[in-house]
Amino acid sequence: METGTHQFEPHTAEVQVRINGTDLPELFEEAGYALADVMLGEQPSEPPPDAEVEHVTLEAADTEALLVDWLNELISRSDAWKRVYTDFEVDELSDRTLHARIRGFTPSVLKTAVKAATFHGLEIREHEDGFTATVVLDV
Repeated sequence: METGTHQFEPHTAEVQVRINGTDLPELFEEAGYALADVMLGEQPSEPPPDAEVEHVTLEAADTEALLVDWLNELISRSDAWKRVYTDFEVDELSDRTLHARIRGFTPSVLKTAVKAATFHGLEIREHEDGFTATVVLDV
């Protein structure tokens, strides 16, 4: 079975990302990797082994809003603590609730500052191989 992937797609003013995962937890984890990729400009690296584990708990109206909230939480924490998060473990995920553990590190330089994940063009689709999401990031 194929693992999660992400690819960047042309978009007029922002960064549009298509994300694939075999299940919803993997889709959300891959969304985190895609965000880190945009911020770092390269394949995200692992945080150091002693990096602090942070816990994230979110509630939203539906799965799409939860995905936007997840990415915006990662962006907010990156801004506040000057970290890029590159290690994700979604422990629990329902239509409206997410519990996850994340770890990050302080990079020497950011390639792209991401302001927010948006609802513009947001879509999550289930298909026979798993899930695909399209998200636009405001950079």
